[in-house]
Amino acid sequence: MSVERRQTSSGAARYVARVKAGRQLVASKTFARKTDAEAWEREQRRALAFGEFIPPSRSSAPFSDVAAQFLESRRGQISPHSWRTDRDNVAGIPTWFAARPMSSLGESEILNYLTGQLAVKARSTVQRARTTLSSVFAYAVREKILTRNPVRDVRMPPGATRTSVGVETFTDDELARTLRRQYESRPHLAAATEFLSLTGLRWSELRALRVRDLQHTPFPAVRISRAQSDGYAEKGTKTGKARVVPLTNRALEIAASRAADRSKTDYLFTGETGRQLGGNLFRRFVKWPETAPPGRTIHDLRHYAASSWLRAGIPVNQVSQWLGHANPNTTLKVYAHVLGEAQDITAIARLNGMSDERATYTSPPYVRGHDTGAFDGPSI
Repeated sequence: MSVERRQTSSGAARYVARVKAGRQLVASKTFARKTDAEAWEREQRRALAFGEFIPPSRSSAPFSDVAAQFLESRRGQISPHSWRTDRDNVAGIPTWFAARPMSSLGESEILNYLTGQLAVKARSTVQRARTTLSSVFAYAVREKILTRNPVRDVRMPPGATRTSVGVETFTDDELARTLRRQYESRPHLAAATEFLSLTGLRWSELRALRVRDLQHTPFPAVRISRAQSDGYAEKGTKTGKARVVPLTNRALEIAASRAADRSKTDYLFTGETGRQLGGNLFRRFVKWPETAPPGRTIHDLRHYAASSWLRAGIPVNQVSQWLGHANPNTTLKVYAHVLGEAQDITAIARLNGMSDERATYTSPPYVRGHDTGAFDGPSI
């Protein structure tokens, strides 16, 4: 063992652990407790014996530097969207974590980070951030900056308890007010808002929709085979499969007016200048924060369409196909509360029917007489 006890000027004891390869000093570290120094020294000797030793100069690199190297190594190897998600997740790492040396970040620090994120972000968002974090540490292991990935040993904490009430979206009145306000100021763009609420398309799918995708036989519909998020190249749909979404009379009227006198390769929905729609400009021109209810997003128009279809009695499997869900169970999970509404309405109608029938035979005569106006006795 090579642990030396020293005393500071204040009289406190410090323990310096040294690790040598032959006669050459390869690492040293100071601890406040002798047991910690001895444990660290044993771990370094084990790493040397198994060829896993990493010089402290490499593992002392701050997380922010390693994360930057990780992002650069991933550029061009994954989709632009995934790369930007990793970049945004790394940018959201708090300073206290990002500035720490990689070797000093263990399970407790990672758990504290995840717990803090859950206090202000949705669980799904934090889970994706955890994936990015684990990828950064996996990169550090691959580049021999660390010997292991501590994120793998940390499960997602429970976080705050949230009550799930299903997807919230526009009410009929809210959508009517939103459309009225937008049609008053920007009718050309308001038609896109209405079309989204009638078809359940994703914004990226609406942007990529072209005149040739509009069909009239055997029934009015649009064929969805491409998508293009703002700032990205056009690509296939989220599931990689094309689908056909039928159009109501009003949806067909909007689409047909946009397709008139246009080339088949032109975008079906454009801005007022004829250029492809852009999310930021669209929200600015229709004054989305003012015309839409607080908290409502463009994506909520998709939820409105799906909820309307289910309330109209369209089978779940059919709605799932129109939405482009890979699995009908996704539709069931997201819109279970809407399906429950129909069951509740039917159940209440049955209970009311039973109550009315039971009242006919069990209500006292004077009550029935009072109901018909025949009871003329004293008031109770």
